[in-house]
Amino acid sequence: MHAVLRRALGREDPGVLAAHFAAMLEEVPVGMLLLDWDLRVLWYNGECANGCAVWNHGERGASALNPRRNFRVPAAIVRACARLREMWEQLGGELPESAAGPAVVSDHALGLHAQIALRAQGPDSSHPPAFEIQLDYRRPRGDRNRPLSPGAVALLARLSPREREVAMGVREGLRTAEIARELRRSPLTIKTQLSSIYAKLAVQGRTQVAALLNR
Repeated sequence: MHAVLRRALGREDPGVLAAHFAAMLEEVPVGMLLLDWDLRVLWYNGECANGCAVWNHGERGASALNPRRNFRVPAAIVRACARLREMWEQLGGELPESAAGPAVVSDHALGLHAQIALRAQGPDSSHPPAFEIQLDYRRPRGDRNRPLSPGAVALLARLSPREREVAMGVREGLRTAEIARELRRSPLTIKTQLSSIYAKLAVQGRTQVAALLNR
């Protein structure tokens, strides 16, 4: 992968290439967030905006918001990044082996989990590292048999029977591959059906689908 990127960077305009990568990362079913050393937001994708909205406002509150317009990094993630930064500074730019892997912050009640890692910003050490954060929103599997609300039933009525099966998998916190395996369909078919679900429910990603169906 790194060799491919190096070859691409050598022949493509960096701005155009960055736009391509940003568009590609919007399709990743995991929230992705990049913060600089001062904990300022450098970039995030739509799934991250949706997950942060649920983290900050709860499922019901998030479903009524535009997640990008109201974007805010959850306080728990900010605190975890600040702790990593403090440890890095105290140890002279190193982390102990026990803390070298991603730090994990979770809100188990909402099924939200964030993995935070420090990454160097360049080939030399003249720049402080940045914080790479992956945000995963998966409701506890114990909720899979929770009854649907009348509002959720009305939303499901907008979908085809096959799309409803996919939407229910999203409600349960299943990933695309898991839904495909359970329904015995290809992952590509599931992705196509997810795109149709997003359009019919007027949402921007699976996090909002889960929030609406769990209200």
